[in-house]
Amino acid sequence: MSHCSCRDLTKMILGKLEGWSLGKYGVITEEGKRGTKSVGPNMTSCHPSYGRKDLLVDCCPPGFQSPLPFVDFQFPDPQSPLRIRRPAHAVDVDYIAKYDKALSIMKSLPHHDPRSFSRQANLHRLFCTGAYDQQNSNAPLSIHRTWLFFPWHRMMIYFHERILGSLIGDETFALPYWAWDIPQGMVIPDMYTNNSSSFYYTMRDVSHLPPQTADLNYVSDTNLSPEDQIDINLAFMYNQMVSGARKTELFMGCTYKAGKEGYCNGPGTIELAPHNALHTWIGSSLNPGREDMGKFYSAAKDPIFYAHHANIDRLWEVWREAHKQQLDIKDPDWLDSFFYFYDENLRLVRVKVGDVVDTIKLGYSYEQVHRPWLNMRPKPSYPPKLARQMLKTKEKNKLEMLSRTHVSSPELDTQGRALDASLTVKVRNHWRKKEKEEEKVIVVHGIEVKGDAYVKFDVYVNLIDQFKISPKFREFAGTFAHIPGGGAGKKKIDLKLGVSELLEDLEADQDESIWVTLLPTTPSCSNVTVGGVRM
Repeated sequence: MSHCSCRDLTKMILGKLEGWSLGKYGVITEEGKRGTKSVGPNMTSCHPSYGRKDLLVDCCPPGFQSPLPFVDFQFPDPQSPLRIRRPAHAVDVDYIAKYDKALSIMKSLPHHDPRSFSRQANLHRLFCTGAYDQQNSNAPLSIHRTWLFFPWHRMMIYFHERILGSLIGDETFALPYWAWDIPQGMVIPDMYTNNSSSFYYTMRDVSHLPPQTADLNYVSDTNLSPEDQIDINLAFMYNQMVSGARKTELFMGCTYKAGKEGYCNGPGTIELAPHNALHTWIGSSLNPGREDMGKFYSAAKDPIFYAHHANIDRLWEVWREAHKQQLDIKDPDWLDSFFYFYDENLRLVRVKVGDVVDTIKLGYSYEQVHRPWLNMRPKPSYPPKLARQMLKTKEKNKLEMLSRTHVSSPELDTQGRALDASLTVKVRNHWRKKEKEEEKVIVVHGIEVKGDAYVKFDVYVNLIDQFKISPKFREFAGTFAHIPGGGAGKKKIDLKLGVSELLEDLEADQDESIWVTLLPTTPSCSNVTVGGVRM
């Protein structure tokens, strides 16, 4: 190793040590003095990280070893025009030409320019693979499967959008959103399939190009008609946005605090699917892990990533508005968590989560569309009284209900139960005597995923017939859709599903116990173990 290389290595190590002991780039912060548990990156700690279990990637930005000057975020001028994000399937040719020009310029910028498309894509790679440690700690920082999922991605596309607008001198420019939650938007928008445009990308599943209807709960390809797929998608959206998301943590993800002890691993409904499911559905079946969209480290290289996440961002707003902002997180550790992004003026900006809660203050809004999934409350596959009688009969006979795949104890084997076949667990309903307004939650805890393949299993309550399985039926409680990686630590995953409305519709809300079925839908579930199921 040359003398220069040794000096650089020493500088990097000292930078990491400095970041662990000091606050914002070498200054002890007020947050540090009061012992806050908010999360933020030590930007001098960047290091190679794993995009896949077999692929070490190094995408640290130039000059990261030395602290850089930054400014704190300021809201745009409230008198400036409001940027309106429109559904991608409804934009006109003038808009497409304008966006195409902006993206082409961005792609032409050199890599050392943080506004370049390669550096924009690397942002997701850096923060989703654990390439940064936390400030004041050597604990890796993660943006997925926690309550940071929504705000971090909002920050990323906010700055991305403003950079694009500045490159063409248009302060009204707004990203489009891929409205895959409504029937008119449930195909990949045409603008992304034009091979002469900057939106075109080859690393996609060609069998999923238009006119193929997107599968929001994707497992593998089916022979469903477009009409049937749309109906299932709408019922699925109802579960993920309405009945399964009536409590903050169920939608936003788990409470993530600073340090190794503060890490959690519990994604919210929308992050699981359609987010993870559509990442996988878009990615190429010819690549490992269905890259590029199918893996977090490579996903942002595909221009459709930004329209996909604009819709995720929009759905956060829809959920907030549906609950009149009453379920917004008030915890100062969430509000004070922060990240750094370059803006359109090449300034490094420190932005806090609390800065990005209100989209109007951020200077953008979404064009409203009709949301038919609001009225897609599913019905039971069997009449509830008949279903309960059938379950009681099976339990009395103890032929089917007590076996390797049907167990009466909510806690499974000490090493976890492999999910190589469907598993039905009898769970006591401890919630039946509690306040009616309190959301009842099923917790599938201690989930451990081995291997590097997409994993998916669905959860049903009081399932009678495994041939009648679909989000269109009320017995469907939710899904576990998992993309390995994401920079997470070794902590096992907890899946939490809100089921109050489901239990009411199944007339099981006052029952002493219910039967919860975990139904593996991908072969990779053989690499999954589950610790137990409880309410």
